[in-house]
Amino acid sequence: MVAFVEKRRSTQVCKQVTILIENQYQNYFINENDVQQLMAGTENESLIGVHYHALNLKQLEQRIESNKYVKAANVYKDLKGNLIVEAYQNRPIARVVQADAPDAYISTEGEILPVSERYTARVMLVSGPYTQKLVKQSLHDEENHQIFDLIRYIEADAFWKAQIAQIDVKTDGEVTLYPQVGKQYIEFGKAENIPNKFFRLGVFYKQILPQKGWDRYEKVNLKYQNQIVCD
Repeated sequence: MVAFVEKRRSTQVCKQVTILIENQYQNYFINENDVQQLMAGTENESLIGVHYHALNLKQLEQRIESNKYVKAANVYKDLKGNLIVEAYQNRPIARVVQADAPDAYISTEGEILPVSERYTARVMLVSGPYTQKLVKQSLHDEENHQIFDLIRYIEADAFWKAQIAQIDVKTDGEVTLYPQVGKQYIEFGKAENIPNKFFRLGVFYKQILPQKGWDRYEKVNLKYQNQIVCD
C-alpha cells in the first residue's frame, strides 16, 4: 500500500492552481495575476501539467514573497492534485511623504513599502525632514522605534486613528500632530510617554474644547509633564 501511494504521488501532476489572497478586497496591492507571474518566474513557466516531483514548493513561496507587498506565502498541494497558494499581504498603517524623494508606506511589521499605481491606502501621513531616516534605516532601530511606536499607538486606537490625519517629525525627533477636526495643531514633543500624552490630549478634547469652543485655540502643547498648555 505504501509503495502504491508513493508511486501515485510521484506521477501526480498539477491539475489546477487556486490562489487565495488575504485582504484582497481591502488592500488591492496584488491580485491573482500578480501571484501567477511571480510563480512563473522570468521564463514564464506554466505549472499546469507539471509533475509535483519537479516542483520546488519552497522556491515558489520565495518567488511570491519577493514582492514587497507580500508578507508571507504558503504553497501546497491537496489530495486532488490541485496546487493551493495562500498569499498574505502587508498592511500599510502610514504613508511617508517626502519633498525630494518618492512616497512610501510603513507596514504593520515596520517594513518600508513602495507606493502602488494600482491602489492608494487611506492611512495617516508622516512628513518632515526626519522621514529620510525612516525610509533609509530600519524602523526597529532604537531611534526610529519611538516614531514607529507612536504610529502603531495611533493606528490601534479607533478614535485617534480617525482624528489624527498627519504627524510631522523634525530632524531632532520632535513631533507635531495635525488633526482631522479642529484648526489647532498639537506639539507632541518627543515620541515618549505616549499613553500619558494621549490621555492629556483626550482631556483637551473631552473637557476643554466643549467649554471653550473648537476654534478657540490654535496650538496645544503636551511636551511638559502632566500639563496641557493651550494658546
